Amino acid sequence: MDKYVIFHASGVDSNSVTTADDGTNIDLASFPASAISSIVAVEDTVIIYFRDAGILEGGPVGSATELLEQSVVRLTVAEGKEIDVVKDLTKLFFGSHVSGQILFDAVNDSWPIDNVTAIQIRRHLTTHTIASD
Repeated sequence: MDKYVIFHASGVDSNSVTTADDGTNIDLASFPASAISSIVAVEDTVIIYFRDAGILEGGPVGSATELLEQSVVRLTVAEGKEIDVVKDLTKLFFGSHVSGQILFDAVNDSWPIDNVTAIQIRRHLTTHTIASD
């Protein structure tokens, strides 16, 4: 059975949406851990990319050079703790000691690992055209 990661960024209400390039009002989402394609960090942020997790599935959109971005979850983390969060995430997502559900809950300030303080979920609809040589 696949592990599912649940991200509860804010209260689900009449303003909640399922997709937004900027993450506005995407309040709750869940993705299979097996869909994680990469985890990267920038200052005070760890970004988790999920493949095949948007509302549009399949190959390229429109042409061979027009593509959708992957779904993304941005975790705000304590200053200087990016490496610790990435290490803890890889253990959590891919270790055998956790099964079923993994909940990141900003609403109730409940985190499965230390040093995470906020969540932003982005599910993209905007395409990007990739130029070829």
